Amino acid sequence: MKRWRGLLLAFLIGWPAMAAAESTLTLGVFAYRPPAVMEARYRPLADYLGRQLPDHRVELEVLSLDEIEEAIAHRRLDLLMTNPSHYLQVRSRNSLTGALATLINTQHGEAVSSLGGVVIKAAGDAAIAELADLEGRRVAIPGRRFLGGYQTHAFELRQAGLDPVRDIDARVVGSHDAVVEAVLRGEAEVGFVRTGILERLREAGRLEPGRLEVVNAQRLAGFPFAVSTRLYPEWPFVVMPQVAPETVRRVAVALFTLGADHPAAQAARIAGFAPPQDYLPVERLARTLRLPPFDNIPDFTWRDIWERYYGFLLGLGAAAALVATLLVMLARRNRLLGQQRERLSLLAGVFTHSHEGVMITSPSGDILEVNGAFSQITGYDRDEVIGRNARLLSAGWHDAGFYAELWQRLKAYGHWDGEVWNRRRNGEAYPQRLTISAIVDEAGRVQRYVGLMSDITRLKEHQRQLAHAAQHDALTGLPNRLLLADRLRQAMAGVDRRGGRLAVVFIDLDGFKAINDTHGHDAGDRLLVALAERMREQLRASDTLARLGGDEFVAVLTGLEGPGDARRVLDRLLAVTSARVDVDGVSLRVSASLGVTYYAATDALDADLLLRRADQAMYRAKEAGKHCYRIFEGGAEMEGAEPA
Repeated sequence: MKRWRGLLLAFLIGWPAMAAAESTLTLGVFAYRPPAVMEARYRPLADYLGRQLPDHRVELEVLSLDEIEEAIAHRRLDLLMTNPSHYLQVRSRNSLTGALATLINTQHGEAVSSLGGVVIKAAGDAAIAELADLEGRRVAIPGRRFLGGYQTHAFELRQAGLDPVRDIDARVVGSHDAVVEAVLRGEAEVGFVRTGILERLREAGRLEPGRLEVVNAQRLAGFPFAVSTRLYPEWPFVVMPQVAPETVRRVAVALFTLGADHPAAQAARIAGFAPPQDYLPVERLARTLRLPPFDNIPDFTWRDIWERYYGFLLGLGAAAALVATLLVMLARRNRLLGQQRERLSLLAGVFTHSHEGVMITSPSGDILEVNGAFSQITGYDRDEVIGRNARLLSAGWHDAGFYAELWQRLKAYGHWDGEVWNRRRNGEAYPQRLTISAIVDEAGRVQRYVGLMSDITRLKEHQRQLAHAAQHDALTGLPNRLLLADRLRQAMAGVDRRGGRLAVVFIDLDGFKAINDTHGHDAGDRLLVALAERMREQLRASDTLARLGGDEFVAVLTGLEGPGDARRVLDRLLAVTSARVDVDGVSLRVSASLGVTYYAATDALDADLLLRRADQAMYRAKEAGKHCYRIFEGGAEMEGAEPA
């Protein structure tokens, strides 16, 4: 017994340490297709996030919408990917601040951040040619809570004059795959699925080309999927409130640095994630269709009261009218005066205590009144601006065309909303969200303009940081693979226009794994940062140095005229990568193997082929003994010499 008590005590003492060593984050994914398909598709993404968060393990849960809501209610989910309309419901019930990112789908290498609905029928069915022909038809749907599988179609039917509840015979079959099967077997005349399903099934060999046709097909530029409805933002990636802010930041970095060529992205058939899109169109759809969370309607309206009790109300009204007329005549003036005083007091309180700057001007733009928030934002005291024209706030960053369009829209619609750059009293220019509304009299003549303004400097900086994180390596700050591809394409276009040539240098460090194994990953990371800075200093401002990952780098050298231009840079890169680096008093040293390929305007090459050739030349440098470079030329690698 004493022995078992000792074991139990040791377990209880050690348990907090084991629990702290690794915590679990659960990623829930809406199963809009069969669970096995969703598991195979998104398991690599969960594993990728787990690798990016070393102190966490990311578990994947493929769930139905009801299962997702139950899991959220019991705090079993930390991360969530679901359709946008379901996201609105989850957000309204759980006090979420917003989506962390928006999914970017991909088809044949083309990035897509929107989704829609597809109306399908059996090929050759000439009786169904447009949406109006769906009236009275048997329609297979995956479920009424599917955005791309039902709600987008319901919205289009309503726009076409059909009631999606009464005018079609909707039959719920559970998933998009089941909808396609129902139409193929003739169990339904029409099917509703989301965009991308038909293409995925054809690629998997589960749908023969020509078996199905698309009703109300739309031709949308830059959208590679068949579609029958208007488009809405793709799935949001949501973080639950219980996740720590530091973990949220690291999850965001992991999402935005996920490249389209990563195995996790390829398995999920996505091109990564983008900053969260505007889900207001989905909200408008939900409001129009009275979907949750906009489905609450009064149980008993004034119309119901009138229809049930109109006789009694008429008699009661006649009797009360006699008494009320006398009371109204006596109290009307005092009541009106009291209401006006109360209304003026309320408006004055809103004006004074609003966190948005408020500016009231004459029709000519002369400032008549401002509130305290205006002074906090602009730095101008009230007495300094009263009577002066609002042009004194301008930063001078917008041309005359911008203001001409502003006034044109203001006169046409009575309001204008947008972003402008203005200047504070201290001369600092800053971005501002500005809404201008015209106040008119009964004849429609403008009497005043009211401007509401807010400082969006922090929002702009946050957007800039997100864009930087999506295009740069988190460790070294160098451009990542995504930004490298863009820079390389621009450099190639410059060569095509101006002539000359450029060089692509693939850099792989020799012996770096031994540094990690011997001195630890922290020392390895610091060595990578130091070598990245040294290599960057050897390049010109017009050149690019990017990190692909691990100990692999790529340099793009532009503006090369002769053979010696690149040779000098290559020699310097070999020198700085082989020089010693001191890390915490320990002298570390590696070398580099370089693979080089060239591009001229006469070469019929693309960026991917250039990178592959440079990679092949680098492997030849490895085979030649490392710490050297090899040049790809005409299908072979030349040793240590520029091509003639």
